[in-house]
Amino acid sequence: MKLLALEISTTSSKAQYVDTKLGESTLLVERNPSSSDVVDVCMHAIQLGRKAAQGREVDRITTAGTWHSLVACDASNVPIQPLTDWTDVSGRIFCKGLRKDASFVEEYYRESGSMVHAMYPFFKLLKQKTDGIALTGRKISSLAGYLHYLLTGTIKETASMLSGMGLLSTSSIDFHPMAKALGCTISPICDWRDSSTLSKQGSRLLGLSEGIPVLPPLPDGALNQVGSRAEEPGIMTLSMGTSGAMRMIISEPWFSPIHATWLYRGVDNEFLLGAATSGCSNCVDWYKEHAFYPDVTYAQIEGALREDSATPIFLPFLVGERCPGWDDTRLASFHDVDASMTTSAFYQGVLQGVVANLYQCYEELLKSGHIPRTIKLSGGVLHSAFWKHLCCNYFGVSMHEDVQKQTSLYGALILAARSASEELPTHTLTVPNVLNPEPEMRDYYTKHYKRYRYWYEKTLIDSTQERSI
Repeated sequence: MKLLALEISTTSSKAQYVDTKLGESTLLVERNPSSSDVVDVCMHAIQLGRKAAQGREVDRITTAGTWHSLVACDASNVPIQPLTDWTDVSGRIFCKGLRKDASFVEEYYRESGSMVHAMYPFFKLLKQKTDGIALTGRKISSLAGYLHYLLTGTIKETASMLSGMGLLSTSSIDFHPMAKALGCTISPICDWRDSSTLSKQGSRLLGLSEGIPVLPPLPDGALNQVGSRAEEPGIMTLSMGTSGAMRMIISEPWFSPIHATWLYRGVDNEFLLGAATSGCSNCVDWYKEHAFYPDVTYAQIEGALREDSATPIFLPFLVGERCPGWDDTRLASFHDVDASMTTSAFYQGVLQGVVANLYQCYEELLKSGHIPRTIKLSGGVLHSAFWKHLCCNYFGVSMHEDVQKQTSLYGALILAARSASEELPTHTLTVPNVLNPEPEMRDYYTKHYKRYRYWYEKTLIDSTQERSI
């Protein structure tokens, strides 16, 4: 079977062509254009798909994207505002005001599985409505939903994608009442198997024949479960890319008493319990860019690091906090700094701070009573031998390195095959490398986490206080 998958992630576009019979595979990854124009970003992904397929035959096309993007169109499906995603927290003051109403926070959390936070498309739309912008007549979709439209002429959204946008009910496969009250038009919910066909325009753009089935878009987080072969309870995925996230499938809804976790729908509408951090490799990239010369590589920096070095505490909230505190007004900061610390020590402190925030989320997930028997690690962290071992030692549990370079994209390919009642052959899989924690590092990271939690609590801003932003 010949498959083509297109994905638009936070910072890059990806395309992969696979011929399951011949065992051929072509993977292309490029950074997204520095544009907030919806069509520009989608066209970049489509051009990658054209290169990956190289005019070869394709039996199925599948599309994927991030969970929290927002595209607003007019009645003719022409975008009428710039693309926004989870990195846009411009509505944080608006959401901070909403979070003062404890009853509203509890109601929304239980209704949607999401927290009151500026990254969610629901609150971007609610702010516009509150500001007097009429939403009637607007068509709302995810970025991947619009990519699907450019290829097929039809906008389609799955329950999984809509739940991560803060629009879906936790009690049924339907929009929750607050989402319905927005007044905008949201695409009807479809099953991931409900494919459209490649249109004349899509055919011209991809250089492929018209009529090829195109699967509806699914979010990268849900696809990560599929690509990691984590489609049953007891397996947690921990993906560390631009942001960081951990997820596991559960049989019944669970809501954190302190709203520390989220609850979305997975590919087959199962419940995905998870937690995510806004600061991950974006924090590492930020520090490297500002502290080292451009020609210095990550490998050169990390070659001089020692895992038990004296480092500052870093709170990784460059774009606010997601889980567990959901404070989109939070700022990043360094603490416990002394004159002996070098730029390398600060770099290591950033790595540790990111993992500490993820471990904090992990503790909250365990309170659900769902203890993972396996943790599968994926994302850019796997390119760094130092960071992935640091992560394993910090958590103090064994982790399986994901064998796929692009896990969510691979998940999309698995589903494309399944849509034709096939499975990707086992020869595409390899045995994962297992990272085991070093017992001698336990005391070091226990002390680090205690320091991290001290500064985390110390820098909390009371809800009655105002922070100038």
